[in-house]
Formats: sequence, C-alpha cells, structure tokens
Amino acid sequence: MTSERKKTILILCATLVVGVLIGLLVPGFFHKYEGRRGGREMSNKGKKEWFASTIYRVVKPDSAQAKQIKPITEWASQQIEAIEVSSNSQMSVVLDSVKIQLKSILTEEQQQRLVEFHEKAHGRWKGKVDSRK
Repeated sequence: MTSERKKTILILCATLVVGVLIGLLVPGFFHKYEGRRGGREMSNKGKKEWFASTIYRVVKPDSAQAKQIKPITEWASQQIEAIEVSSNSQMSVVLDSVKIQLKSILTEEQQQRLVEFHEKAHGRWKGKVDSRK
C-alpha cells in the first residue's frame, strides 16, 4: 500500500469517526435545549397549553369537536396538576425519611454532601417540592 493510499484511508476513517460523534452528540444537545426551553421550567399555564395543543394536534378535531374537547382538556390539565403536586409532596416526605434514617449511618462530611445534593436538586425542581431540611 502506498503512503498516499494510507493517508486517504486514514482521512476517510477520521471523517467517519467525526460523523458518528456529531450524529450522537447533536441530537442530545438539541434534546437538552428543548428540555430547558419547554420542560422543567414550563409554567402551569404552559403545561396546560401544551397538553391541550398536543390533544388537538393528535386528534385534529373540527370546530364543533374542538368546542367539546376544550373543557375536557382543561379538566384533565387540572387533574394532572393536582396529581403532580400530591406526588411531589409525597416524594418530599419519603426523601426526608431517608435523610433521617441515614443520619446515624453517615459521617458529617457525607451528611453535608447529602444536604448539598438536596439543595441542588431542590433548585432544579423550582419549588415543586417543599423545602424540608
């Protein structure tokens, strides 16, 4: 094999590797960006609008059906919000119980790391879970 041919094969392999990396990383980046824009930070009004628009997009109702669907999606949105609030509250109780049970097992340093983790996680939840330390 000539050196020119080796060089060409090496360039093709490098291009393939770069292409695979781009193919793997770019969708993850866009998914993460979409999550920040519309996911966790979405307000309750935004969630309700998202839920209703998703139903409308999937079902594609005519104008008469849309009028009948609107109260159903509003009711469902309220139910989903109530379930979310309740489950977040229950999760907070469970996590508090875990911290209490771990207190006698962990060192001071480990307990501090657990508190710091809780504070970071609580910041991401944006107040959905009561702050109990």
